[in-house]
Amino acid sequence: MIYAMSDIHGCMEELKRQMEYVDLSGGNRIVFLGDYIDYGKISCQVLEYIRELQEQNGDEKVIVLKGNHEQMFLEWIDDYRSWYSDKTEDCLTFNDWIRTDFEHGANTIRTFITDEQLDFLNQISRTCSLETISKEAVRMILSDHEELIKWIQGLPSFYETETQIFVHAGVDEEAGEYWMWGTSDDTLLGKFPAAKGKFYKTIIAGHVGTGSRDLAGDRSYHDVYFDGESHYYIDGSVYKGGKLILLAYDEKDGRYYQIEGGKRVPVKKFEKYR
Repeated sequence: MIYAMSDIHGCMEELKRQMEYVDLSGGNRIVFLGDYIDYGKISCQVLEYIRELQEQNGDEKVIVLKGNHEQMFLEWIDDYRSWYSDKTEDCLTFNDWIRTDFEHGANTIRTFITDEQLDFLNQISRTCSLETISKEAVRMILSDHEELIKWIQGLPSFYETETQIFVHAGVDEEAGEYWMWGTSDDTLLGKFPAAKGKFYKTIIAGHVGTGSRDLAGDRSYHDVYFDGESHYYIDGSVYKGGKLILLAYDEKDGRYYQIEGGKRVPVKKFEKYR
């Protein structure tokens, strides 16, 4: 059995609930498709939980992929890590992650620091720029979580089996069997719109909410989206009050199931008015 989850976005309670139905015995394994941070309340703790799960079971049983939110977070850290090593303002690009979505970025930062550190950042925020606050926040995060940051940096962008590609967003399908060489990191982590139709391997991805206009076109829909051909999307928009989807592929019967309360529900092609 191969399990898959994506777009956890700091929602630990939902993650732990779904993990109760994951059996990692024998040859079973789970693939996490990225976006563990932002939006939810405890991003850092979700990362630590998944990292510990991998350490306990091995990286062949617990495959952890990088999402675009992790990549933006790392780029933000690199901006200010460079400042501390070079002592120059020239390296600052003021990453989009914190500039364009300060509320959610700040919520993520809070989960990496202590209450005392947060109090200090709040104090300097009265007189300092957002860039200065970011410099201090990065210093704090690297001081306490350097090994965790290194682990995130080393996460792969896809996981391939004989018949499947697990990826956060998607691949360059026009490249066909040469997709691995033709696909940029931007596509792997941020492909949009979501691809549909026939591909020579099955694509299992997250990134785009299954109820979005690009997929089901129904905001109340939070289950697996299968296009009936080669694509399974499993971002149930959990942070919006949706669902943390747990997909399971039975290698014996070659079928996909959505795990609901421990029960296997066969995944069928999405039809809006069925």
